[in-house]
Amino acid sequence: MTIVHKHTSINGPKETVTVRRHTDFSTNDGTEFFQVEVPARKGRYMHTSNGRKYYPLDPRPDEVDPQVVAHHLATRCRYNGATQHPIFRTKIFYSVAEHSVYVSLYLEKELGLPQYALEGLFHDGSEAYNGDLIRPLKYDELFRAPFKIVEDLNEHAGAEALNLIYPYPKEIKIADEAVTAAEVIQIVPKDPTEEWGSGKLHDDTRVAPYEIKMMDPWEAKNFFLDRYEEVIAKRSKYRELPKRFTL
Repeated sequence: MTIVHKHTSINGPKETVTVRRHTDFSTNDGTEFFQVEVPARKGRYMHTSNGRKYYPLDPRPDEVDPQVVAHHLATRCRYNGATQHPIFRTKIFYSVAEHSVYVSLYLEKELGLPQYALEGLFHDGSEAYNGDLIRPLKYDELFRAPFKIVEDLNEHAGAEALNLIYPYPKEIKIADEAVTAAEVIQIVPKDPTEEWGSGKLHDDTRVAPYEIKMMDPWEAKNFFLDRYEEVIAKRSKYRELPKRFTL
């Protein structure tokens, strides 16, 4: 007999779910459906690209899926959509997935830290599940406090799922800011009559030496997944990778 269910703690509120049991009798194909009670999840679920439910207020490491992260980040635009390719006017979309690959590459190629390449690739992984705030709101105390609680929950779940170093090393932020500086220079429109020096919310001490391609979502998703496979193939040199993510 195989019973399919998870999280059998007897404490806390319960919800009823339908599961499947294989048996030697009942329906013609040997499958019987029945109901069991499992602990209720906190908050409401969201839909994910693999067709599964995910609870951003109650994230669990075994429900974090790199394929989902790649898909969701590839369809999420940075700068709240305020992007424009300097040459190709039809290119107006720039994804978090593409940004994440550049951060991972910067850590390995420019900072000489290949051991942090996976952390760099997934440094914005929580945004696949809890979204993000634009920086003026994210750095405002009124908005930051409640959002950070949710962000930290999902960051921690992702880090545990992939056995990432967490909290992230300071070099992740250095790489993130260097890539951000390159993006602001290349693809974020700036009216020359405006004053942009004061009040900026990024550090442009370093500028990543990458051309920002502004890939479409499908290309960005595959760009992310290709980098993921490249990084995890070498991950065992630096840190153990959970078996479900090994190639």
